[in-house]
Amino acid sequence: MHNLWLVAKNEYRRTVLRKAFLIATLSIPAAILVLVGLVLVIERSGQDNGPVGYVDDAGVMDESLQATLPDPEERVPIYAYPDKEAALAALQRGEVQAFFVLSEGYPASLATELYTLEGSLGGRAWEQFDDLVRASLVAGYPEEVQQRLLDGSEVTVYDVGSGRQFSESGIANIILPIVAAAFFFIATMIASGYMLEAVAREKENRTLEVLVTSVTPVQLIAGKTVGLLGAVLTQLAVYAAALVVGIAVASPFVPELQQVVVPWGFLGMVVLLFFPAYLLFAAIMVTIGASVTEMEQGQQVAGMLNLLFMAPLFVLPLLLENSTHPLIVGMSLFPITSFLTLSLRWGLGSVPVWQVALGWGLLAASAVAMVWVAARIFRAGMLVYGQPLSAKAAWAALRG
Repeated sequence: MHNLWLVAKNEYRRTVLRKAFLIATLSIPAAILVLVGLVLVIERSGQDNGPVGYVDDAGVMDESLQATLPDPEERVPIYAYPDKEAALAALQRGEVQAFFVLSEGYPASLATELYTLEGSLGGRAWEQFDDLVRASLVAGYPEEVQQRLLDGSEVTVYDVGSGRQFSESGIANIILPIVAAAFFFIATMIASGYMLEAVAREKENRTLEVLVTSVTPVQLIAGKTVGLLGAVLTQLAVYAAALVVGIAVASPFVPELQQVVVPWGFLGMVVLLFFPAYLLFAAIMVTIGASVTEMEQGQQVAGMLNLLFMAPLFVLPLLLENSTHPLIVGMSLFPITSFLTLSLRWGLGSVPVWQVALGWGLLAASAVAMVWVAARIFRAGMLVYGQPLSAKAAWAALRG
């Protein structure tokens, strides 16, 4: 056990101190923070907080209700004009950035005109004019009824199959699982590539023979796996911290983010699936690395295998349309694709509990079986130098 931790410690240090690892770990959080900053700068620079006007031909508006709306000091001023000519004159003088004309018969006809000089109107001003329109239309109702009508309906969806529920106010929580699944997927693929390199490069340089004089093959494989797992968790911690900071910075400007609730159920499922998925990926990469003679050959094989891992992304339109399609269910149970498929399904809709349980069971069993295969192939690969491990030799190694 002591030798295993020595190998893990050395592999962790060697991985996290690489330039490529540091770039991959820091570039994504930096890109997230830069993107959030750009969005905020663009939004604030392109936001026109100038007044807007309106011409009420329908006789339904009440300009005085602006003071009763939430946060009146942060709202753009809204002015009433007697006719279109007066509003046009105010627009040309720059007194307002735009004005609306509500036609006679509104709201039965819903015909509304918008006049601007720049051809557009900021979303904030448009939404605040809509607030004034709604407040004017419900002004004749009792105060408690007015508030209910202005707040709108809260739709909660109950999924009978999985027992989960979704609310309209928590729409941002559907996006978070997709982002988290992408982070886990990227990190796992990076770690698998490092595992391939750790085995193939040392075999190519003939350092494995030296290593196995001090540690057993099982200790060597387990140590490298644990060390790279630590590197992956470090990477994910940096990603998670950047995501939390990005949400905290953007939430004052994006109301939907203020209602974000940590999806503990999703995080628990991801943790449950992550460790056997990582073990499966690592064992596959060890098997590939022990079977080839050069690092470049292993990378070619791993590149083709990565396409299989990414298969759920290729059927994303089908998953969005019908998450219970037989193909999607099959990919949820297939060990190589179950991790990403179940993560996406959990975020985009519902997953029956039996599918999660069965998918995890098959994934864990496949991971254990693949570790056994990797150990056998690794021992056989150490005896072969300068030539790839043949299928006959691999089969003989598996049969003992």
